[in-house]
Formats: sequence, C-alpha cells, structure tokens
Amino acid sequence: MKTNNIMDIEKAKKTIEEILNLIGTPAESIAYSLDERRGHIFSVKSAEFERVSAEKEDVNKDLVYLLKRIFNKNAFPGEETFKCTIDINDQQSKADAKIKTKALNAAEEAKNLKTDVVMDHMSSYERMVVHSTLADMPDITTESIGEGKERKVKVKYLAI
Repeated sequence: MKTNNIMDIEKAKKTIEEILNLIGTPAESIAYSLDERRGHIFSVKSAEFERVSAEKEDVNKDLVYLLKRIFNKNAFPGEETFKCTIDINDQQSKADAKIKTKALNAAEEAKNLKTDVVMDHMSSYERMVVHSTLADMPDITTESIGEGKERKVKVKYLAI
C-alpha cells in the first residue's frame, strides 16, 4: 500500500473489516480522512469491540500495531509507507485529547515558572501529538530528549 489512491483506501478498509470480523467484533462503520501529520485516519465504530477491549487493556494498541504491520509488510525496516491511525470507538481521539491537555498544562507551567518542563516518557506518536499541539505557541518550543522507551518531551519557555 505505497500510494494514496482510492483503491488502497478501500483495500485498507476491507482489511480492517476482515480483521475485526475474525476477532468477533464486526465494524458497523469505517470512516476515512487524511491528516497532514497523522496520515490516513480510519475511524471505526464497533459495539462489540468495547466488550473485547474491556477484557484486555491493550487490545486497541495491539490491533492497530497488527494492521500497520499488514499495511506496511513490504516496507524496509524503519520505513512506514502507509502512515495511518486506526481509531476504534474514538479511543485514540480520547487518548490524544488527554495528551494535548498534558502538553498545554506543561506549556502553561513553563510560562508561569519561566523554565523548562520535562514530561513523562511517551511513545513517538504521543511525542508527535505534543510537538504538534505546542508548535504554534510563540513563546514555547519542544524538544525530544532521552533514548529508546525513556524518550521524553522537554517543553521550553522562550523569553520574548
């Protein structure tokens, strides 16, 4: 799935639908949108998914990981040819909103104290959400620091 044409999108939707059916959580709907930073976004509604995900906390992350691997199976290691987000029952949107709130709170703290604020470690996706959320603030800049799973975002106050 290296291109963004409509056939690839329909193929991706079909793959999502097939996987959800296999695990017993059929999709009622799959909406599609394209975001400059997040790539292809598939918003899935599935009433049965809530039952399954209640039994295992990381089932949404695991499913998204599996689908991304399927979509990018012909990519070179480290190369993502089909950048996508799969948001099942708005779980990703809710998680993003929490990260954005934390980022805005860190920026407010940095402004009030006129110092840098280091956030807790987070995934590359979560760091991207923080960087994106604070990108347009004239007196704030962000920087990823640390290594591997311990990577964090430093929110820096800029005296203007």
